[in-house]
Amino acid sequence: MIRTWLRILPLLLLIGSGILLLEGLPILTEPIIEGLGLPFGTLIAWVGISMFPFSILIGIRIIRKPTSQVYRFYKRAFFVFTTLGVAWGGISYLLAGNWNYTFSNAESFGGSERAFNIFLIYTSFVISITLLTFVILGIHHLIINQKHKR
Repeated sequence: MIRTWLRILPLLLLIGSGILLLEGLPILTEPIIEGLGLPFGTLIAWVGISMFPFSILIGIRIIRKPTSQVYRFYKRAFFVFTTLGVAWGGISYLLAGNWNYTFSNAESFGGSERAFNIFLIYTSFVISITLLTFVILGIHHLIINQKHKR
């Protein structure tokens, strides 16, 4: 029972963070701890970006317990994507220079327009590569199942 909940929890966190971010609640801009300057919205986005690949890694049996070399590759790929998701918050902080992830025309690299472009590319990459690999996995799994049925 506990193992089942541990597999479902990342998916619930992903869905919950997506709903909270889409709602655009005022609490998203409120700091978690006043002196830290880390808003709830940043933490919620960080959880969502981390949980997207992790929920696939832990929630899909053929990835969690791979039966072939190809599925072991998918498992390693989703592990890397999860690591990139977990690192997203820290990397974004380094790029922006703040936990709000606000950028301006700063003279230094941190917070600059160039850093903003890297932030967008990194964020887009983590989300899109996870989604693309998940779709490829699904198609690949369907093709393998069709071959076995014949």
